[in-house]
Amino acid sequence: MQEKTLLTLSFLISTFLYTHAQTVGDSVNVRDASNQKQGWWKIHNTDGKYKGYEYGQLVEEGEYLNNRKTGIWTKYYPNGNKKHELTFANNIANGYAKIYYRDGQLQEEGIWKVNRWAGQYKYYYPDGILKYDWNYNSSGKREGEQKYFHENGVLMYLGDWKNGNENGELIEYYEDGSIKAKRYFNSGQVQPEQTVNLPEGKEFDENVKKYSGKPKPKTLTRGELIDGYNKIMNADGTISKEGTFKDKRLIDGSVYVYENGQIVKTIVYEGGKKVGEETIQ
Repeated sequence: MQEKTLLTLSFLISTFLYTHAQTVGDSVNVRDASNQKQGWWKIHNTDGKYKGYEYGQLVEEGEYLNNRKTGIWTKYYPNGNKKHELTFANNIANGYAKIYYRDGQLQEEGIWKVNRWAGQYKYYYPDGILKYDWNYNSSGKREGEQKYFHENGVLMYLGDWKNGNENGELIEYYEDGSIKAKRYFNSGQVQPEQTVNLPEGKEFDENVKKYSGKPKPKTLTRGELIDGYNKIMNADGTISKEGTFKDKRLIDGSVYVYENGQIVKTIVYEGGKKVGEETIQ
């Protein structure tokens, strides 16, 4: 009878500690009666294990369930900005992931499955403009439509991949949106006899999916930027970026993100750093 009572008491204490850690905001780093980590944990640099961090500085935080990481865990750079956000299941990174530049700007995002990307994956330039829009199959190889973008946000490459290799037609674009070349691939091998090259600015008389390749008016390209106020245009005549630039870098101004020709997000910069963004419904 006494042994049974002790076991019951142990279970009640364990349950209380776990529940308490979940419900009380300032209860962190709790272990249950079995010495297993439960609830929200904050890992600090208290023993000098994490190089580059100050003593006692927060390194990462997230939730434990029965001594295993679960849900979203956030790790930080020594400067305090987010380094990455990984989704865990049963102590394994398996789910949506975000990776950041040291200044806090989003660098990569997509589904991480144990040790590889799976599904849609996006990579951004340091100023927030989309650089790659790729798709991966379950084996971690690129599959389906793949897109690359110039630094001004205009499409650079558009093509299909199969099991990690270029397959079929690949279109290359100039920064003004006109078609630079059309190439054909067979399992990653280019077919020279089917390659077509075009001079910059020349119209192409065939629509390629939703990209016609017809040149559009522009104000400046990145290579033509001067210190001071500039306005950079997309190939379709919409504004990509505007504001004060220095050394070809936006210091104070706005970056516009479009979908189907409409602005869906405005990213604001001050002092060379992203200070906010507005999503337009």
